[in-house]
Amino acid sequence: MSQDIFQGGEQDVILLSSKEYVLLPTDCNFPMLTSKDKRTKRRAEATQSLERSYSRGMDTLPFLSKNDHQEDLWTSLNKNTVTISIGPAGVGKTLVALWWGLNEISKGNIDKVIYVRSDVGCAHQRGRGALPGTMEEKMAPLVGPVFDNLSIMVKSQGASEYLVSKKIIDPMMLEDMRGRSFSNCLIIFDEAQNALPENIKTVISRVGENSKVIVTGDTRQIDLGVFKTDNGLLDAYHRLSNIKGVGTVKFDKSDIVRNGVIADILEAYDD
Repeated sequence: MSQDIFQGGEQDVILLSSKEYVLLPTDCNFPMLTSKDKRTKRRAEATQSLERSYSRGMDTLPFLSKNDHQEDLWTSLNKNTVTISIGPAGVGKTLVALWWGLNEISKGNIDKVIYVRSDVGCAHQRGRGALPGTMEEKMAPLVGPVFDNLSIMVKSQGASEYLVSKKIIDPMMLEDMRGRSFSNCLIIFDEAQNALPENIKTVISRVGENSKVIVTGDTRQIDLGVFKTDNGLLDAYHRLSNIKGVGTVKFDKSDIVRNGVIADILEAYDD
């Protein structure tokens, strides 16, 4: 039983609970909590409080869509098992998906968000395995969108680190998805423009009981030539659009909310 000591006049009081205490003589040598012990206790209490706040849904801010297609994406996630969303950078595809997942976690409907990225980048880029450090350190650049977006949708300071450290949001490489099955979660396959049809098939087929998957990407940001000729994201968008339980949402430049100048810049690159 944890005990707190309060020093008084002739006797010390040990508080055993909110309704129970004993009196000790003043010459009783009972170990006092050090400053380090108190800091550790406060950190533990803060962690427990944050865990309770998440379980009660107190920390996730209410979602307010900034354009019609964001609202369509939220509706599709509510309605469908699989959602495929394409569109330019800055429209909020990843933001809405993460927000929906946290909202469902806070309500107790699912347990976690699996955030999937493919380790495909520019030509001549070294593979993730060639980089130094632990797997968490290797993946840190890939999960940047998670940290960028979480500060918008949660109130607590340090919530991003907490959610990832507790694997409430669990980053995962595409290469590690094969053979797995995920229940009670939302799977977000982000930046899927750099994926082949078999990659999309692998991720979607991982969906277990009480789970959903969203595949997002910008087909104008395909990094390597092979994905332009056999693009898995576009293939899935058209191949699966008429299947019951699959929703598709397409954003355009008018939906960009990140920064107004981005639409003009993208227009310039399209010319």
